[in-house]
Amino acid sequence: MVDKAVAAVGSLVSGAASYEAGKYNKRVAEQNAISSLREGAAEEARIREVARAQIGEQVAAQGASGFQMGTGSALDALSESQINATLDALNARREAASRAQGYRVQGAQAMSAGKNAYTAGMFQAASTVLDYKADWAQASSGRSSSSGSGGIVTTGGSRDAVSRAFAKVNYGG
Repeated sequence: MVDKAVAAVGSLVSGAASYEAGKYNKRVAEQNAISSLREGAAEEARIREVARAQIGEQVAAQGASGFQMGTGSALDALSESQINATLDALNARREAASRAQGYRVQGAQAMSAGKNAYTAGMFQAASTVLDYKADWAQASSGRSSSSGSGGIVTTGGSRDAVSRAFAKVNYGG
């Protein structure tokens, strides 16, 4: 009977450990998400800074080439450069947000797995305790639990025998 008690405690400890691991993994995933967003913001700022420098060089080159700045194809080229730079920056932001969302999903999955393992541990422990009670009831009534019935008292097919066995366990009768 000690083995059943140890099994029940083991199920509880295992479930609790899995739950704690899930909580830890969720925290790690959230930190990874935050880090990803920060890296994305830094990449976006870098792209915008490079674009500003390139557009400045483009304006200087246009002026040195004798283009009338701010009109016609010179203006079109500058506008296209600004649009492309903005798209690159927004793409960097979107990729960072997507990575962050992926980390958060991983964290939610880890937490869910931890909760499920904890619940499974609780049910396994309860099942072990119920098996223990059934085995004890059988032993106290002189029956063996080796009938392969999973700990359910079925000897004689009598419902009254089961009721009497549980009455002894629960009420000391």
